[in-house]
Amino acid sequence: LWVSYTWMHGSGYEFLAILHAITVIFTLLWLPFGKFFHIFQRPAQLGVAFYKDAGQTGEQAHCRRCGDPFASRMHVEDLIEVEKQLGYRYDIEEGPAEHYQLICPKCRRSMLALAQSKVYGESESWSESLRKESAHGQNRE
Repeated sequence: LWVSYTWMHGSGYEFLAILHAITVIFTLLWLPFGKFFHIFQRPAQLGVAFYKDAGQTGEQAHCRRCGDPFASRMHVEDLIEVEKQLGYRYDIEEGPAEHYQLICPKCRRSMLALAQSKVYGESESWSESLRKESAHGQNRE
């Protein structure tokens, strides 16, 4: 707009002002998590709050590994269904549960550490690798 006013002596200023306003509005609408995104985000947050309240009054899902409750059963079943619809397959062939979502977050972290330890242990024992690393570090000094 400044270019039109200064160099073009105001020629086409009205058109450029409207074009600029439209461009700014569409850019703000397009930007995710911008100001206009809140128009859609706030009602969705209300829906999530109602969903959580309904889940708290219902049956709780218990971890198939440790047995502790960790989320509403409705929430876990909905996650499994949505993942299947999106094409994600988190089915577990062997282990304490038939699906990854049926295991609490604490046990998921434990299972990941155990799996990594098992893979690492297939190449050499953990204690042997620590001894090698410490011996290698002492040789550097």
